[in-house]
Amino acid sequence: MDFEFAEFAQENMLNRAATNKLIALIRRCAANIEEFTIKNYDDMDKQWEAASKKCTNFEKYDVQVLYKNAPQSFQMFARPLWEWTLDLIQDPCLAPCFVWDAVKMYRHNGKSFVRFWNEPWTGNAFWQIQIIKMRNYKAYPIIARLSNIAVAIRNSNGWGGGQIVGELPIIADDNAESGKAGYVNFKTATSVWTNCGDGNARWLFPVVLILAADYEEASIMTLIRGLGGNHPCPVCLVHRDEQSDLTLVSPLRTAQQSQAAVKLARGLLSEPAEELLKNLGLRKVDNVFWKVAYSDPHQAISFDRLHSHHSGLWGDHLFGQLKLQLTSLGDRQSAKLDQHLIVGAISITSKPSQTYPSMMAQNMKTLQKWLKLLTCVRAYLELDVYVGLKLHTADTIPAGRQQLQKFDRLLKEYRDACIGTEFEDKNWNFPKAHLHTHAFDDIVRKGASKNFGTKIDESMHGAVRAAYLRQTNFKNVQPQILRSLHRCMVGKLIRDQLDDLDESLNNDDLEHTPPPDLETLGNAVVGAKQKPISFQDLEAAKASDAAFTKFRINFANFLNVFLPAYGHALPGGKRVAFITPYQFLKVHFKSLEHWLDDADFLRCNPCFHNRARYDAALVKTTADNIFVRLVFVFTCEIGGKVHPFALVQPLDVKTGPRTIKDKALGLHRIRQRERSKCEFISVHSIIRGALLAPDFDKRGDYFVVDIVDADMYFRLKTMYPDRAME
Repeated sequence: MDFEFAEFAQENMLNRAATNKLIALIRRCAANIEEFTIKNYDDMDKQWEAASKKCTNFEKYDVQVLYKNAPQSFQMFARPLWEWTLDLIQDPCLAPCFVWDAVKMYRHNGKSFVRFWNEPWTGNAFWQIQIIKMRNYKAYPIIARLSNIAVAIRNSNGWGGGQIVGELPIIADDNAESGKAGYVNFKTATSVWTNCGDGNARWLFPVVLILAADYEEASIMTLIRGLGGNHPCPVCLVHRDEQSDLTLVSPLRTAQQSQAAVKLARGLLSEPAEELLKNLGLRKVDNVFWKVAYSDPHQAISFDRLHSHHSGLWGDHLFGQLKLQLTSLGDRQSAKLDQHLIVGAISITSKPSQTYPSMMAQNMKTLQKWLKLLTCVRAYLELDVYVGLKLHTADTIPAGRQQLQKFDRLLKEYRDACIGTEFEDKNWNFPKAHLHTHAFDDIVRKGASKNFGTKIDESMHGAVRAAYLRQTNFKNVQPQILRSLHRCMVGKLIRDQLDDLDESLNNDDLEHTPPPDLETLGNAVVGAKQKPISFQDLEAAKASDAAFTKFRINFANFLNVFLPAYGHALPGGKRVAFITPYQFLKVHFKSLEHWLDDADFLRCNPCFHNRARYDAALVKTTADNIFVRLVFVFTCEIGGKVHPFALVQPLDVKTGPRTIKDKALGLHRIRQRERSKCEFISVHSIIRGALLAPDFDKRGDYFVVDIVDADMYFRLKTMYPDRAME
């Protein structure tokens, strides 16, 4: 039996989690066999079909579209959106997650109240819609993209999250028609009283508040001509040759304007109609969003940080320029970057004549444009911090706009520095360079960028691929894939209801996954526990490491100062014989980004100390806050209480005045003490973790990677006010 089970798991390639879950189910069945009634696959399939009626399923639609006066027929599968949203609204378990009223939120910063934006209902768009419709109506905003859709609800998880609601018909390419304007055009509710899950009746109307899409999808949703149009932005009427000027303010598109233009074009001859639509970058097609009240697609379409920023402006353009510029410096420097490039931090030598003789052979202009490109990259990274904030205030919005203008200025300086070189032909007039001019307007209208990005939605593609590969016969696959997706959603609904039932019954007999080997000690959590060790054995094992020299004596001296200072009793002659090492540390702290408790995960592993790892921390001291490297994390029991401590290597050696190059690149240099001058600290004095990038040309020097998250970015500005003025 053991072999047959292992053989089954191997043949079906079950991973660790799936194998453990299957074993647990088998053992439960063996203990309570009468509770397991499924006889075979057909029996299970029949039960799934019955359960599928618990919420709105997909329906098949026959769609006919005229092309050259000939009807073209397609099959389309979709969930009726009204019924699907009512499933969510009427669910009592989801009722606490709905926010029915727009709000304006304020926080006192010590001097005055400042407004902040985070969720969609804190944005101006929701507020304006509710004011127009008065208080008798309640909007339920919809967040949509071409592959899936969601209702904007709070803390949504399980079946209440975003779902795929339909599959667009696949139109086969026609080589004879491909590229023609007509063929490209061809490819491309009212309110009601409802009893909601909380028992209250509301007069609801749907609003498409957010359209989340990459550029190509945005062009389809707004029915503009895309890259080939004179006005390629789905939001405004910027000209295609002016997209690189981020200071330019162009007129915004509106649904009324687009609808009027399409209507007028239909009454004109083909040539004047084409000229009219071409000048606006539109297609002669009615947009379905025009039929939904207060759902302007040009206002709903939103800045997509993933495709426009990370894989667009950075991945396709700035990083490409970085590689090309480095190639122009020689193969040695290209290899150096491949070896030492750390995402978010680039370390360059302060004395190229000593390390890179070939660099001095380049003319001054080459070095100048190289440095200007790096300063531009740094400005992009800072801009990305502002765009990605989980919570914005009336202070961060103007700061973000200012950073956008800084990036624009530095990009223009780099472009000017490339004149007369092989990089002069680089065209910066592309939509993904322009689109982030609308990012902060979107944040004010719809809340933080996490609300309208596509990053979370991209994960839904994996379920579709998995269903195609594992649960279809590769023929007529759409109904089979959608059946699998619907059953997954029904399963989430049933699982949520079972969990709620178990919680209400307080059933202690349920089998739960055992908690990880973690111990909570105040704001710190330690894990990866090692065997207790004596001071003598520890010093012997670490004899080659200067940090552990006289470990017991130095630790005793530390305790003599630490314990009285914090109101703890001294051991009273009772020696501490053993300590318990740990290799995992989690520290909870209050983030400067969104004022909530956050957590940093640190791993202490001395063998990796010569690499850039997340094994450093920012520590609060009596004099100042400093950065340290974690060497050894351990606990010991004193007076019946367990205390967590760490042996750390401080990075507080003076580095002298900041160089012009470090300032230009926004680099903050720190320098570590000698290994023999390590110190003990209480783990409770750790503020948060820190990511450090080594200066490969100056041993012992590191750069603080402040753009690892927004909290570190703002924390470093607070620690060093002069940086905030750069």
